[in-house]
Amino acid sequence: MNWIKTNAQKPLKSKLIRAIVLLSLTLAVPLGRLGVAQAQNNYEKRLFDAALGFTLYFEGGFSDHPADIGGRTYRGIIQTEYNAYRSRRGLPPLDVTQMSEVELLEIYQGYWDASQSGKMHPALAIVMFDTAVNFGPQNSITFLQQALGLPQTGVFDGLTIEALRRGNNKYTALQIVNERILYRYKRVQENPSQMAFFHGWLSRDYSLWGYVEKIQN
Repeated sequence: MNWIKTNAQKPLKSKLIRAIVLLSLTLAVPLGRLGVAQAQNNYEKRLFDAALGFTLYFEGGFSDHPADIGGRTYRGIIQTEYNAYRSRRGLPPLDVTQMSEVELLEIYQGYWDASQSGKMHPALAIVMFDTAVNFGPQNSITFLQQALGLPQTGVFDGLTIEALRRGNNKYTALQIVNERILYRYKRVQENPSQMAFFHGWLSRDYSLWGYVEKIQN
């Protein structure tokens, strides 16, 4: 999903600061009368909100660039994906720009679940989620496996789970961001038409690097 900046009146810095403050709330959820399971659910919900806040900044608005292989896209969701989502629920096709907030959150929750982001260190969770949205869930797992020094199968298998126990940290998150940057250069070399999105991609990647770098280990 290609980057289109649509909200110049809200500087990236201030929006990310608010998201970091939100993320900090996830790191100290008081149990009180809550059970452990409920506290964990609250933690993951706030972490998801922080990750989504970053991603939506770069996926906001409508795009239908002729060089974008995804085609019509609204808030990061392409038309064909939205059609499939509604079809699974027995609903008729609808223009993606008419997507409701509930539908948007359900679709993005699917990316969160498919990338296993909720089981990860906050920095890695945010990077994995954004990578799943930008590259697809299977490719996000491939990036993770590359960062962990594993065969790149795109399957969240036992070997990946075991390696993640040792590499569930900010360092792995930053490794994935670095891999993303290298991939961008390779992409435009292989397909020069994608140069239209190159600077936006790099802006997203370097902003993600700075965002997770501020998260405590």
